[in-house]
Amino acid sequence: MLQFFTRRLRNERGFTLIELLIVVAIIAILAAILIPNFLRARAQSQVSASKGNMKNIATALESYFVDNGAYPQSLAALSAAPQNYIRTTPLDPCTNSAYVYTPNANPATDYTLATPAAWASSPCNAIVNGGLTYTPGGGLSP
Repeated sequence: MLQFFTRRLRNERGFTLIELLIVVAIIAILAAILIPNFLRARAQSQVSASKGNMKNIATALESYFVDNGAYPQSLAALSAAPQNYIRTTPLDPCTNSAYVYTPNANPATDYTLATPAAWASSPCNAIVNGGLTYTPGGGLSP
């Protein structure tokens, strides 16, 4: 009985080359379908995080305006003592650089908050072409 099993194990062969090539081809097709979808979903999540960051900064700017009667000349004033309107100024997740804050005058009664210039070369530009801009009167606009 034991000889039957040992002889049978010796006679069995592995997968053929054709079978292995078919499995590799199927895996390659699945990867070709899934990888672009994954990258697009990642870029969409970064754009959503960027929108949320800009709205949080805008809320801190509005709080600063209510307390001081003008917007700050730089975003660094939002995290300065004694009143911390925001712990730290978040970075844009698409480019990992700071948002562009432009007050309109001194004292500032209006401002523009925009994504960095490096946005144009990031994957997020495929989702929102040209970046995002936030103004107090217009809100968030692509």
